[in-house]
Amino acid sequence: MPIRFHSPCVFVRDMTAARAFYEEVLGQTPTLVLEGYVVYAGFALWRADTAGSHIFGDVLALPEGPLGRDNFELYFETEELDGAFAAVAARTAPLCAVTEQPWGQRCFRARDPEGHIVEVAEPMEAVVRRMAALGLDEAAIGKATMMPAAFVRAALGS
Repeated sequence: MPIRFHSPCVFVRDMTAARAFYEEVLGQTPTLVLEGYVVYAGFALWRADTAGSHIFGDVLALPEGPLGRDNFELYFETEELDGAFAAVAARTAPLCAVTEQPWGQRCFRARDPEGHIVEVAEPMEAVVRRMAALGLDEAAIGKATMMPAAFVRAALGS
């Protein structure tokens, strides 16, 4: 029996605030909207009282307070990282400024309205192209990004 992973489902207490963050700030479009449950490409939001009722048989089963516990991160990508940072920073305090990771990828992190960590980063293909534009060859890009040679060649269209 094959079992295929589908997506994470993030519990939220305030669906209105969560939807505003993911849709208005991060530009996500719902693919399905039900009472207490909203699906996006790659993840879903589930209202905490509904989740508690269905999973534990009690709308109050989940602990009080924020649901984000610094042990889970939703990851998003954009080639317009600086614009995304400005949009997110206008709505919530980012956890860090745009920073470059040791593998060359630029990213930032913030919290959604429930406290879940959200990372927004440039796609690694964009990192490869940026490094090539700086004059690095394929081998140097592979070493700097920790990406296999086949990935680097594909990102460069070689």
